Amino acid sequence: MNAPLFPPQYCAPASYYAAMARHGEAVIADGLRFDKRFKSAHRCMIPGNHGTITLTVPVTKPHGAGATWDDAIVSDHGDWWNEHITALESSYGRSPYFEFYADDFRHIICREAAGRKLVDFNADIDRLIRRLLGITTRVEHSHEAVGAERLYRPGDDAIPRYWQVRPTDEATRALISVLDMLFCLGPEALPLMLTHE
Repeated sequence: MNAPLFPPQYCAPASYYAAMARHGEAVIADGLRFDKRFKSAHRCMIPGNHGTITLTVPVTKPHGAGATWDDAIVSDHGDWWNEHITALESSYGRSPYFEFYADDFRHIICREAAGRKLVDFNADIDRLIRRLLGITTRVEHSHEAVGAERLYRPGDDAIPRYWQVRPTDEATRALISVLDMLFCLGPEALPLMLTHE
């Protein structure tokens, strides 16, 4: 298969979706070996009032030497879904597109997510983000065990400057979730991402 292999991500940065949009096909490696240091499978960052906010989906650590992210289960620890929705409302409540997209995210980031496979939860979020951005890339999921060395690495291209509710510097813009562009720019997000190759 020639399609690039992307790691599973929770509300990935814009560069992840820009790279995916440049390909006609992509594969998400749900069978990536579990490594607790690979935080982006269940964490993302958004700008807040006092710096960046890290949103973490707690997971139960899978057991066994051959464990993959496909084996990680979303935990119900700490009502995390309420924290995520509250943080999104606080950070983006005044952004131009939040009210148009918020309910779609509330249907996925909710109590019912607890007990699901993390990769299934991430897949639902990913499909929603791609639909809202207008990304037409055909995406499949692979449950084959794979090491990180085979993953597609989006370039280190700077994310172009754009209007933000809470402006960030260039380095931070490269790390924050694509949700920032989506809620601030709506349908203009993807064309802007793709102009910066």
